[in-house]
Amino acid sequence: MVGRIEIMIDLKPPISPFTIEFLSQSIRTGELLPSELAGLCLDRIKKFNHVLNSFITVRSEEEIFAFAEKCDKRIKQNDLLDPLHGIPYSIKDMIHAKHLKFTAGSKFYSNYVSNSTASIIKILNRKGAILIGTNNLNEFASGITGKNYVFGDSKNPWDLSRISGGSSGGSTVAVASGMVVFSLGTDTGGSVRVPASLCGLVGMKPTFGLISTAGVFPLSPSLDHIGWLTRSVWDANLIFKSLCDYKNYKKVRKNALFISKPLGTSKLVIGIPNGYFLKVIDPRIKKMFIDFLQIVSQTPILVKNFELKYTNNFFSSWKKVRLYEASKIHADRLESNTGQFGSDVMKMLIEGTNISIDDYIQAKKQIKKIKNEFMNLFSSGIKAILVPTTVILAPKLRKVDIKIDGLQLNVRKALLRNTVLFNSIGLPAITIPLGFVTEEANILPVGLQIIGPQYEDHLVLFMAKKIEELVGSNSVLNPVISKEVQF
Repeated sequence: MVGRIEIMIDLKPPISPFTIEFLSQSIRTGELLPSELAGLCLDRIKKFNHVLNSFITVRSEEEIFAFAEKCDKRIKQNDLLDPLHGIPYSIKDMIHAKHLKFTAGSKFYSNYVSNSTASIIKILNRKGAILIGTNNLNEFASGITGKNYVFGDSKNPWDLSRISGGSSGGSTVAVASGMVVFSLGTDTGGSVRVPASLCGLVGMKPTFGLISTAGVFPLSPSLDHIGWLTRSVWDANLIFKSLCDYKNYKKVRKNALFISKPLGTSKLVIGIPNGYFLKVIDPRIKKMFIDFLQIVSQTPILVKNFELKYTNNFFSSWKKVRLYEASKIHADRLESNTGQFGSDVMKMLIEGTNISIDDYIQAKKQIKKIKNEFMNLFSSGIKAILVPTTVILAPKLRKVDIKIDGLQLNVRKALLRNTVLFNSIGLPAITIPLGFVTEEANILPVGLQIIGPQYEDHLVLFMAKKIEELVGSNSVLNPVISKEVQF
């Protein structure tokens, strides 16, 4: 039934700033117990999830509090495990956690319970982080909108009539609304960075292969990255350090992270690509980005513009690899399909079956050329590259196409435009809040994306921290919604 209902929500979290950094210190000093923090998160889920549609599964309170009370006990014994000890978090429903319902956002897994636990969850368990539940997503992570035909669409906390972005949309909404402190997602074309940008969060994907994907359902194995959503760069850096396996990451020194060994800003050269990334873009986002560069020019950081050769192949080469690999992963389900796939996913999988092995190999060769071009840029002295994360603001839930300066664009392609390349070439990338644009009486977030050389994730985090200091952290900014929404 379609009608107008009045939604009145104040999404300010119960504690400010609602960051790992602040909450961990409060736990360490005894001002806050993990069980109290878990209770606050559960209360917010009960209050807001029915509207925001962030969670698919919430663990039983008995399980959550049993784990949280063990954390309490260790605090009282002065046996603190880690800065993540007692911090509530959630996971995208593509990540397995033993005995927890797993759906991948699809009817195929509507009654499935995981019998194993992903490597990244095992790490967080050992550190004492409290798993609250699994988050909504595009079916099989095959989308960028956060819309799901089985479980419903996750809503943008800044404006309930708009998409959250995806496919890690539920994870993003959970953090943005203070239902958890951080969340894990996956990023194959921008699925962490895009919703983070649209919802005003920090979202990071590291160098390809750096974080284990064992126990995570694949979408496109040569493009899939683990990613995470936080409210600050400090928090994002902590998750990076927590999940990074240095034994298999020999090119990163343990002391290289910016918190323990920062670099001087006088040594920083950032690159701004001409053309592609600013060619098709909402004028308001472009202006905000250019105004930001003016601020940077007044610091010791050097800004250097450069040209790119292969821009026509950024999206097409990614798309061929993404669709081809996904169609192989779902080959058995496609063959025995009884109408369980959503129409969008079905269409993409069929398209993938029509891509030849020769086309796939050619796309991989093209990606290698593109990556070499970027490696040469970094070798020339550029430490990081800056571009807007998305070229549009969060679209309305039912928008399929959108206009930019009179040019009609598909919403999906517009949202992916500035992110897919860095999945193809596997470089570390992070988005941080750059500012806000007012539209229809609501303020909507705009994200800035920072990209660095392969295996130089610490430089990306360092740059992000410096920019966060320039533009201000979003850790104390929270969406407040009070409007009528049509459903």
